[in-house]
Amino acid sequence: MPAATPSTTIDHAKVSLPWLARLRWGLVAGQIASVLLAYETLDVPLDFARIGFFVTLTITTNLLLFWHLQMDRPVSRTLCGAVLILDTIVLTGLLRETGGSSNPFSVLYLVHITLAAVLLDARWTWGLTVLSVLGYGSLFLSHEHAGHLGHEFSSHLRGMWLAFTLTAALTASFVVRLTAAIRRRDREIEDIREQAARSERLAALTTLAAGAAHELGTPLATIAVAAGELERAVSRLPSPHAASLLDDARLIRGQLDRCRSILDQMTAAAGEITGEAPNPVALEEILSSVRDSLSPEDARRLRVQLAVAGTAVVPHRAFARAVSSLVRNAFDASAPEQTVDVSVGVGERDALRVTVSDRGTGMPADVLDRATEPFFTTKAPGRGMGMGLFLARALAEQLGGRLLLVSTEGRGTSATLELPAYCLESSRREGRDV
Repeated sequence: MPAATPSTTIDHAKVSLPWLARLRWGLVAGQIASVLLAYETLDVPLDFARIGFFVTLTITTNLLLFWHLQMDRPVSRTLCGAVLILDTIVLTGLLRETGGSSNPFSVLYLVHITLAAVLLDARWTWGLTVLSVLGYGSLFLSHEHAGHLGHEFSSHLRGMWLAFTLTAALTASFVVRLTAAIRRRDREIEDIREQAARSERLAALTTLAAGAAHELGTPLATIAVAAGELERAVSRLPSPHAASLLDDARLIRGQLDRCRSILDQMTAAAGEITGEAPNPVALEEILSSVRDSLSPEDARRLRVQLAVAGTAVVPHRAFARAVSSLVRNAFDASAPEQTVDVSVGVGERDALRVTVSDRGTGMPADVLDRATEPFFTTKAPGRGMGMGLFLARALAEQLGGRLLLVSTEGRGTSATLELPAYCLESSRREGRDV
């Protein structure tokens, strides 16, 4: 049995690194401005060789960064973080050479902290915050006692360092939370879009199936009548010709029944077309419907564990059909002598959980990712349409729940229909077989 397709996620590193590379040209301009300010307004001797080294280092690394992006090489958060760490160290070196703690461009530390919060995660952000605070503090070691600062101004600068530490911590905390909220919203929007796309596919499938059922209903009925007449006529023929012809007539009837079943499944669309509304139904009754839908051999191999008793507020036929699809998939993936387990229980937040587990061959990751797509199947031709999991997932999401699928190659697969607490009424834990 397969697995729900995960929602599409954004690779923030691939999006953010080109933007960071362009932004670093602005940081180069800020470095040059800090040098000019120190030269014009601060009575501090400048070592232009060291200053030139730091500016050249930033320019060179940025050119290498653009070259890396043009080569279409892998981009990671570690690379983004390393760039920001380098920029923080370079800024510290420049400030030490251009006035130290008295250089007002020390506020640029906050730019690096904010960039880390926007582009990376919380660990990188707090790491950059600690590095910036330590870098700013190191500026006092070289310039506070150099003789060009008065005692009152030195006290003011120490207060500025404390204020910077508090501001950096607040900025990191606020921007990290804000960025996390934005990313959660992006994921929710992506999930909504994916669900809307699935709903559109389901609606298109329903319309197509309804039209097919309407157009094929009459010819299938005619073929069924003709096949029945043929079967009765053949049964009156003398042996040995009657046996083979009778088998052919019954095969035609069987295939007609299969065509009707496929059309019924397609037009059911998780209970919407039949107009079936959620109603209280005993869990035991649902499980009995599932067992009745199986062949006698499969019914004997089915093991059901009812860990909670009560009534579920679900569309009875649609829900039983969804569970039956999961069970049939499990039997298809299992060896003839293996059993399939169905367990009904209560999960987190009192959610109703129906889990179907097999001990089959499992599925590789690429199959697992596509398993709930409509008409996707790995079964042999004629064994399935690839609609069971799609409709089961659609039903679960229609009821406010989800379909969870886990598969390990060589060990089997488990599929769980999880519905919210309101779908379960008057429950009591029991733990017994059905």
